[in-house]
Amino acid sequence: MTKIDNYYLDLVKINQLEKEERNRIYEMYRDMVFSFEENRLKVANSFFITLYHSGYLIDVRDEKIEELLNDNSINS
Repeated sequence: MTKIDNYYLDLVKINQLEKEERNRIYEMYRDMVFSFEENRLKVANSFFITLYHSGYLIDVRDEKIEELLNDNSINS
């Protein structure tokens, strides 16, 4: 099962949306978190997959790897 602690909302991308669409994403994220908390894992995973594949969730690990790669390419 996905560890949601490794992900956060891409607020830059979300803030570019119209207000109604932005609120829909916030609601979906909230519902995902509550579903995980309530152990409704199939529902939570469905929300997660939708948000992740739509580009609204950022993986902390991927972001750190990208930072390291960028730092190494600058120092090379």
